[in-house]
Amino acid sequence: MTEKMLSRCELFVKNLEMMRENFRWEASHLYALCANIYTGKGIEIDPQRIKTSKDIIKDSTSFFSNFRNITTTTALATLISMEQEPANTFLLLRAVYGFLKEFFSPSASLTLAAYLIVKYSNAEKYAETTMHTRRVFDMMKKNHFFLTSSGECITAVQFALSGKDDDEIINKSEKCFELLKGEMNTGNTNQAVSNVLALSDRDEIEITKKTLSVINSLKSHGYKLTTGIDLSVFAALALSGFEIERIVNDTLEVNAYLMTVQGFGNAITGSKLIDPKLLPRRRLMHSALIVLDEYASLAKASDQFGEETSTLCAAVTMAVINMIISLGPANV
Repeated sequence: MTEKMLSRCELFVKNLEMMRENFRWEASHLYALCANIYTGKGIEIDPQRIKTSKDIIKDSTSFFSNFRNITTTTALATLISMEQEPANTFLLLRAVYGFLKEFFSPSASLTLAAYLIVKYSNAEKYAETTMHTRRVFDMMKKNHFFLTSSGECITAVQFALSGKDDDEIINKSEKCFELLKGEMNTGNTNQAVSNVLALSDRDEIEITKKTLSVINSLKSHGYKLTTGIDLSVFAALALSGFEIERIVNDTLEVNAYLMTVQGFGNAITGSKLIDPKLLPRRRLMHSALIVLDEYASLAKASDQFGEETSTLCAAVTMAVINMIISLGPANV
């Protein structure tokens, strides 16, 4: 393991411990994700800012609001806590959510879509991006009517913000979907992976093969990676400039390190951080996210935000959002 990767692992463990100490009995299944969100930015968790951000959300919404879903509240609070002015960010977020409700049914997913627009779009383009998102969503729905649920509004936002031609990115996703058919156990998993790969300009055959090679290599080590939209993290890793062998080795090295961490080892010791049955897979997914963030950091340092780096950063965002969704009430 490189020194930089080790430092990132140590930061993750420190952030994880701070989540456990400061948010006891509050959405414990999200501790590792929140720790990873901060670790991805290379900074230590500020528990008070997260608590303040949670209060901002709760004080600004009704009890039955989609912002009050426990997963959504915790994830959004973590995300906006890193902004300079969380209260102003949430004010904008609520306004954009209002725009989106004119085009989509209200949902917890729509709150995350609103966050993406606020985070990655200029204020004067909020309305335009919202309408663009609906157009992209309709195109996605046309290709996969039953698979494209309201939750895909998040992917539609990310496609709309990508700067790519709508037809081009939708067709790219569709080509990847067809190439992955038969390899992915469910259509939803296939769609999530394909949507990440569609962000890239690389050849569809090349990137789908690389993604499957990474997943299958990890399967050979005993990990059950057959379904789940969080598998899109491996699609993001496949878009990095690193070879399959390094991606797999780095992921397994980080995973081995996390096995020594309380609550992440093979036996739960004094912690119910994760359901023991889900522990090995979840640990591997968080390991992959740590590796992905390190690769993105290296890419930023090497080419001053070139096209490839921009694509990788967008893929990181999509992978993180998919992990948030995968940790929702229906999936934990």
